[in-house]
Parts: sequence; C-alpha cells; structure tokens
Amino acid sequence: MSFGLVVVIGVGAVSTAVSSASAGAGEGRLNVDAIPADARHLASWVVRAGAMCPELNAPMVAAQLDLESSWNPAVVAHNPADRGGDAVGIAQFQTGTWATWGGDYDEDGRNEPADPEDAIVALGRLMCDNIAWAQRGVGSGQLSGDVLDLAWAAYFCGRRCVSDAGGATAFDYPQQVRSRTGRYTLVASVGAWQFPLPAGSYELVSRFRTASRPSHDGVDLAAPAGTPIYAVAGGVVLDAGCTSAYCDRPGNPELGGCGLRVNLNHGGLATRYCHAVRLNVTAGALVQAGDVLGWVGSTGNSSGPHLHFEVHLHAPPMSSATAVDPAPYLGL
Repeated sequence: MSFGLVVVIGVGAVSTAVSSASAGAGEGRLNVDAIPADARHLASWVVRAGAMCPELNAPMVAAQLDLESSWNPAVVAHNPADRGGDAVGIAQFQTGTWATWGGDYDEDGRNEPADPEDAIVALGRLMCDNIAWAQRGVGSGQLSGDVLDLAWAAYFCGRRCVSDAGGATAFDYPQQVRSRTGRYTLVASVGAWQFPLPAGSYELVSRFRTASRPSHDGVDLAAPAGTPIYAVAGGVVLDAGCTSAYCDRPGNPELGGCGLRVNLNHGGLATRYCHAVRLNVTAGALVQAGDVLGWVGSTGNSSGPHLHFEVHLHAPPMSSATAVDPAPYLGL
C-alpha cells in the first residue's frame, strides 16, 4: 500500500488532497481541507482505512467519521448494556465490537476505541467485512439492495438488525453517509469546464431543488430545439439512450423519465444531460470538453425544449443522494 500527496493549485488558493493507489472506488481523493483543522493529522489514517477494499475509499471513511463523531475522538454516546453499552471515540465503537475489530495499528501501545488512529483503521476493517457480508447476502438472495448501503446499515445497527429489517431501506444512516461524501471528495481530474450550451442560446428556467420542486436534482436551461449540447469536461460516456417510454417524438409533463439522456464519468464526478432530440455519442466513448453529445429537444418528462443538467459527486453510481447544485460549477 502506498500513499502520495497531491497538491492542486488554483486561482488564489491551494487545495490539498491525499490519494490512495488502490483501484475501483478506492481512487476517491480525499479533500483534506474539508477535515476540521485539529483533525487533519489523521488524513493518512483515513486514506489507509479507505484503501482496505476496492469498494471503499477515503472520502467515504471521512464522511462516516463526520457522521459518527464530527471528528471528535473524545465523544462518548451512552447506551444501556442491552444495546451494547457506551459507544466511544471518533468511530463510535462499542466494547464488544472493538474486541473483534480493534488493534494497536499504530504501535503506540494503545489498543482502545479512544485512540483515533486505531479506531479509523478498525472502521475500515469492519466496513470491508460488512461489504463482503453484504455481497454474499445479495448473491445468495438473502439480502437485497445496494451493497454499500447494506454495509453502512450494518455498521449502524448490526448485521442481524439489517437482516431482520429486510435490507437497508429502513435506515437513513447510509444516505447520511452518502450526503457527506461529496464534501470530502477532491475532484481535480476534470480540468477546465465548458458550459453545456452555446453562449447566449439559453435561459435558466429552473434551479436545483427549489421549494416548488424539492426533488429537482439539476438545473433547467431552456434553449431552441436543435441547440448543440456540449460535454462540460473530458470523460467517458457511462450510458447514452432513451430513458422514457418513447423518445422518437416530444414528451410531456405526464411522461416519466429523462428522455434521451447522456451520463458522463469524469473520475469522482459525473454529469447528466437530459431531454435531447438526438444523441451524438454512445456508451464507452471518450469525450473531451466541448464535444457535442447531442442536440436540445423535449423528450421524456418535458413541457418544452430545454437541457436538464445535473452534477453528481462521488459518482458513479448516480442517484439523488449524490446530486449537488450545478450552479456553482456553471457560474449561474
């Protein structure tokens, strides 16, 4: 296992990230600046924990620590004995759980949940074992749902609790972790952004999750039909195609789906482009910023020609939990 320091210099600011050499989800780069100043010395331990299995990464571990303790290694949550007793430290381990997953990983002579370095690594070990348990359960049909959600739910209340509940949907813990992950993810691979429509061709008609549209996970940019849709940054086409019952003609507000849609993976960040009249790319294609993905239309759940555009952090996979406001990225 190897670790490196990545320094990204922008206009007027320096942002620091610690990255892991592991593959898969472990490629997530930790935004150290998001960690409270008095806990930033723990960043290398977060990276170590996030590199323990391919499905996990450092921003996920950081998000979980944020949720468990707000990075406070001295916090104690008092629980009755029949609920496992007190939960202690930065990762909120209970005595019985610590007996299995704890250890003196930093060789300082301390082996207790109040030792933050040990607790962070123990969290990684337990999460990876939970992930393996969830994969076995899903594979055998005994569990259903997203493997990470099942693993996070098991960290929260135990595996038997998750099994008895029939999955992870009964718990909001997984979504709370997901909602914090973007804050700890440094996206430095996308380069300069291209606006997704030509200058002067669009009007912003709907923003991200307004009071009247709380489930609107992007921004709507009205533009004439046939206006080219550009990739905002270089990436790989995750998928491109029709997501509605039909896409050979304009849709309507009663029709479900995004119409003709393109999803792009930029590496730790993904973007979505909806309601095109025609597409110019296929899944697996490599694109650069400014490449034409398709042309504005009104397919799917739409009342007129426009581009619905989304930004997702810590993605893929893309879901409402990973969506963030695109406005700061587009300068809107």
